[in-house]
Amino acid sequence: MRAVPWSRVRVITAGLAVAGLGVVGCGKDSTGPDSSGNNAAPTADFTSACSSLTCSFTDLSNDTDGQVTKFAWDFGDGQRSTDRNPGHTFGTGGDFSVKLTVTDNLAGQGSRTKTVTVAVAPTGAPTADFSVSCSSLDCTFHDLSADADGTVVAWAWDFGDGTTSSVQNPPVHHYDAAARSLFTAKLTATDNAGLSSSKTVEFPVSPAATLQCEDAPGTGNFASCDLVLDGDASVTVALQGRSCDAHGDTFQITAPVAETLFTDGCYAPEAGSSFQLNGGAVFTAGTHLKAQVISGATNQVTAPALHVSGAYPTWTLAFDDGSVGGASEPDFDDLVITVTANPGP
Repeated sequence: MRAVPWSRVRVITAGLAVAGLGVVGCGKDSTGPDSSGNNAAPTADFTSACSSLTCSFTDLSNDTDGQVTKFAWDFGDGQRSTDRNPGHTFGTGGDFSVKLTVTDNLAGQGSRTKTVTVAVAPTGAPTADFSVSCSSLDCTFHDLSADADGTVVAWAWDFGDGTTSSVQNPPVHHYDAAARSLFTAKLTATDNAGLSSSKTVEFPVSPAATLQCEDAPGTGNFASCDLVLDGDASVTVALQGRSCDAHGDTFQITAPVAETLFTDGCYAPEAGSSFQLNGGAVFTAGTHLKAQVISGATNQVTAPALHVSGAYPTWTLAFDDGSVGGASEPDFDDLVITVTANPGP
């Protein structure tokens, strides 16, 4: 794609016409301090999943200018771990302050503390268990509970957003979140003897990543934008490349027509595949194109994002799915997509 002078680009940003959008820097692969020698400290974060006294912890830490290299967990009961994603069994029920301290490749540190609550299940109680999978803000919960000496007869779900359900496998649940958010869902399973146990799982959800353009060359500040056709044209969308392993990355055109072009972008279609929007129909000059990508990454450390570079008639969309795949995330190379306007007759 050729670079286009700032004065010749036309997009719509945050509802206002902006004269100009230069080629956007769509990420970085720095593994050291900036030009002034400053090293950004890593951001520590994690989720937990607990059943009875046993918890598993999943690291969601990130370092924007390097890589997290060390993990130090303090479980609040005198026990520690240096594993990235440890499991831990507490000796008694109660509330515990679990702290994760992470260190990056230049010795910068960041910490996060969360309260984890565990409880002893009664002898003979069922084992509450479930899975959760999310596509954008829509999550599917599936009961996996079992009872060795009886039958599970009741299910009490708390989705962590003020809503509940008593259905064994509830309908797809929608979370109302404007940005990446963490929710904690809880299932309490009760058996035919009236005994109960619970499991809690904390997990991230994020809205679909929509088009974002830099507000001026080199600022690094991005705002919502549309792609605007300067003349009558058909539109070709092509998957140029990918560097990701999540299942479920879904690319959708949302205006002027609604089309889902692929649903598993890290694996299919082949890189280089192209699509004719709306069957190759010609759109009139002034048409606004909107698009989004739903991230399939399950452990998102940042909000998925879709950055735009280029200008009419060809734009490049660089997608980051929010997960950590190496040093310096986000790197905006998970999916690289071009949108090309083909002048009509």
